[in-house]
Amino acid sequence: MTQRFFILATLCLLAAARFAAAQRELSLDEALALALERSPDVADARSRLAEAEARLRAARSGSSPTLKARGACDYWTEDQRLFPAARNGEPGVFGPAVLGADLTAVVPLYTGGRVSAEKDSAEWNRKAAEDQFVRVQETLAFQVTALFYNLLAQDEVLRSLETAVRSMDEQQRSIQALVEAEKAARVDLLRANVRRSELYERQVRERSNRAVQQRAWAVLLGLDDGTAPVARGSLEPPEAPVCPDATECMKKALAQRPDYRAARAAVMAADAAARSARSGYRPTLSAQASYGGRWMPDASDRPDGKDDRDTLGRIGVVAELPLFDGRLTRARVEEQEARARGARERLRKLELQIRFEVETAISDIAAARERVRTSEQTVGQAQESYRIVKEKYDLGKGTLTDVLDAQTALVTAQTGYARALADLAVADARR
Repeated sequence: MTQRFFILATLCLLAAARFAAAQRELSLDEALALALERSPDVADARSRLAEAEARLRAARSGSSPTLKARGACDYWTEDQRLFPAARNGEPGVFGPAVLGADLTAVVPLYTGGRVSAEKDSAEWNRKAAEDQFVRVQETLAFQVTALFYNLLAQDEVLRSLETAVRSMDEQQRSIQALVEAEKAARVDLLRANVRRSELYERQVRERSNRAVQQRAWAVLLGLDDGTAPVARGSLEPPEAPVCPDATECMKKALAQRPDYRAARAAVMAADAAARSARSGYRPTLSAQASYGGRWMPDASDRPDGKDDRDTLGRIGVVAELPLFDGRLTRARVEEQEARARGARERLRKLELQIRFEVETAISDIAAARERVRTSEQTVGQAQESYRIVKEKYDLGKGTLTDVLDAQTALVTAQTGYARALADLAVADARR
């Protein structure tokens, strides 16, 4: 039974090693490039930009002439003349059915400002979609960067725990030898076993956390093959970022952030849409022309010399003045004006949010930089303290409780330092 368990465990370890070897390692630059290429969010934002560009082309076509082919078949209850008379006393062809085919051209001359307002609205919407596309890319880049450094920090935490576990294994063997030589109490061995179990439990928990972070990273990268990549990099302290005045940072944020530019463009687009809706109160003027033929297949009265088919053309100017539309135009104006008010409030809310984010980012950088400096010193002190306490215990001049406390302090200091480095990198990326 023991041999079978050993063989099964060996096979599991080999499979795990093969899987780990097959995992793809990615640097931060490679991860960013992959995310921008495969992310569904980026693809969706690109599609919305293409949609806005198509809508702009449609709006621009509103001032262009249109040419249509039109066919008709009319059947009348009473006989009708095929064509109006061109002079007094002119005979005509009469019948109940008339077939017609025409080419019709319409040139808008004045639309009350509707076309220009629609073009302005579509142009601002395209600008907003473009800035939103950039913002989606920036947000994705930050999320990928944050998870990248958190994964590196988690790897450092696991390495620290592995070192602590190996050290505790050595300590257990040392205590076992002292117990057998009757130089240490058996309770020390029990305490070491409890500490070893606590370290193993924490190791399992941190490995689970790493697996979750790795899968979240794979989702951000747009990977759907089930293989989570491994972050390849270093948690070396980045160059200390300068923390300028918050007011200056706020000015730069309002000038450079694409989401703020997109919100301003949305306000302009809403204002233009309101102008387009108000154009419904104004008259329109257009030039129209048509040319086509008429046929009367079953003429009831056709004088000699008259054909049952002929062609006819016309050209003219058409003016329309809206008098009553059931308050439809008023409802559309109120709708667009309400949207414009909402867009302005969303812009104001975003400005407040940006101010909060700028001040928070500056504060986070300062705090993370201080944590890195302090925790780096703490790691050195904890290492030295653990070495001294362990040597005293090996010489019979200390207690195991001191050793366990010193080891706990060392693991805490090492994990705190790794996470402080990751927090500094993430804070700088957020800035």
